[in-house]
Amino acid sequence: MTITSALLLSLMSSACVARGGFQVGSSSTAGAAVASAPAGDPDGAYAGPSEVTGSGTSADAPVTGPAEPSWDDFAFAVRERTGTYYGPWIISKLTTFKVGKACWAKMSSADAAPVNTAGYYIRNVHELAKLTTGEDWDRIENQHGDRAKDRRLVEPLMDRFASQFHMTIAVEGDDCSVERDALWISYWYQIAETFAAYPPLSGKLFVTLNVTNTRDVTVEVDDTGSHFTITAPRDIEAKGWHEKMEKPFRKVARKL
Repeated sequence: MTITSALLLSLMSSACVARGGFQVGSSSTAGAAVASAPAGDPDGAYAGPSEVTGSGTSADAPVTGPAEPSWDDFAFAVRERTGTYYGPWIISKLTTFKVGKACWAKMSSADAAPVNTAGYYIRNVHELAKLTTGEDWDRIENQHGDRAKDRRLVEPLMDRFASQFHMTIAVEGDDCSVERDALWISYWYQIAETFAAYPPLSGKLFVTLNVTNTRDVTVEVDDTGSHFTITAPRDIEAKGWHEKMEKPFRKVARKL
């Protein structure tokens, strides 16, 4: 072997040792997994996935959103109808129904008139809240297109508004009609339309509607112009009841 041949053989041997010292996917951390170069990678340069997945720790568990609030049957029916959170909260936080068991059981049916009327009532309470507080619950709840998340911003505002508004609807008897033309439903709708059109100057409104075995409509208003107690017939419609309910609101209304 000539000197030139021996020198060339020595250089080739050194190159092979240098290349063999590269461990694909090696790590200085003891016990780390070593990834193998996939077929078709002539240089053996595959270093494994860029990040580790499926570690099996709690961090890999799916992230769930906030739990659905606990609704009563009627509020849940309103929740499903409106798709909002402030809507059923108007029912559960700002409204009281004093009705019999048979009446309550029928009210929550999706095709019953109370669920439909609740939509108009919610709209009017919301408008009253915007006027007196400057807060738009619907806009806040939907500002990022994620009502389930942003409802947390709305709930404390509504809890605070409870010191300014509440409506109680009491229907005498165990049962009631849930048809569209039921008198108590008509009263509820009319009162909500009225306080939205004639909001009280005091900035507060507490309404009690008593639907009972009487023949006429009476309305009592306290000295602050904030508390209304309305008594109306359950079975026989009183003549001119719309005006009898509306006029007291006009007398204490703020100028719009």
